[in-house]
Amino acid sequence: MMRIGTKKKNKNYVKRIGSYVIVEREEDDKIAIATDGTYFLLGGGLEKNETELDALKREVIEEAGYSLKNIKYFDQVTAWADSVTRGPLDVTATIYIAEFDRKVKEPIEKDHKVLWVDANIYKDKLFHEYQRYILNEYINAKGEK
Repeated sequence: MMRIGTKKKNKNYVKRIGSYVIVEREEDDKIAIATDGTYFLLGGGLEKNETELDALKREVIEEAGYSLKNIKYFDQVTAWADSVTRGPLDVTATIYIAEFDRKVKEPIEKDHKVLWVDANIYKDKLFHEYQRYILNEYINAKGEK
């Protein structure tokens, strides 16, 4: 498992386990990302008694309003990260690849907007370093097929 980032001295890191997804749209080879002024992969942290897949499905409904289909495990990374709202984090992120299935409700996170983008253009624009790393790994894996 790859460790991303550098641990800074004199910071108290809080453990955060999360699940994230690269949502593919085959007809134009675009992926879905979310934005609230910054760019990030859909997903987030696990809540009590959730599995990685449970959290992923809940987070995508909250952020995008869609259920997922064809969910496949992609990778897992750990990272030292700084969160604007949570402070220093020791992240363990499980990453999946999937497609949107159907709209199940309106997103509850009203400040989030889903964008369909070219992964190559946005690979260096994601807010978190570990998500930039994962998107680059995804692009490399797609190129090998």
